[in-house]
Amino acid sequence: MLQQVKRVVPKPIKRRAKQALQDYRFGQAMRRVMQLADGEFPSRQLLGELQLGWGNDSFAARYDYLEEVIARASETPGPILECGSGLTTLLLGLYAGRRGVRTWSLEHLPEWQARVSNAVRRFHLSGVNVCLAPLREYDEFHWYDLQLDKLPERFSLVVCDGPPGTTRGGRYGLLPVLGERIREDSLILLDDAGREAEAEVLRRWAAERNARVTLRDAPTGTFALVNC
Repeated sequence: MLQQVKRVVPKPIKRRAKQALQDYRFGQAMRRVMQLADGEFPSRQLLGELQLGWGNDSFAARYDYLEEVIARASETPGPILECGSGLTTLLLGLYAGRRGVRTWSLEHLPEWQARVSNAVRRFHLSGVNVCLAPLREYDEFHWYDLQLDKLPERFSLVVCDGPPGTTRGGRYGLLPVLGERIREDSLILLDDAGREAEAEVLRRWAAERNARVTLRDAPTGTFALVNC
């Protein structure tokens, strides 16, 4: 009987029902995270529920990286810059925002910026600015087109998971464009550091800015901690 029902229900209705269920599960998981005591981090099972509910499987951050993001957001004096928005934006808004630390998240896709902004409003996350920043050409790379006068003069933490690896220059543009706003005691978390494009970015930052790079290898992938 169930299979018969599935066959007669139009696909758009099934998609909406599936999305509604996913949104409900994500909301439940987010509320459980928000109910954790100060200083208490979500378990990996709960992080898994968040990622499943968020549903961006091809780009979602992994457990080890999410745990690092949460830990750093819980202690950085702020403000925070995020390159590429998503689930990490919400976690930054929760763990940094509850301490009054603000986050500026750059997103080049209008539909994704709208989705993340809606989630920020849904969960009443304070101090999160999801900025629509299309990619544009600089001299030898593409990176976000910024309104610099609307950004802080300094950032203490940068969570770098964008632009996409297929972008000309990848994530290299962060330091050429915003290097003066990243202090010597600032920290950059660069995801996907095991990929050749990101490894090349790290090599260039080390050569051009004397950046100090520490790689963290984990079962779910490699990310880098970078100090300039």
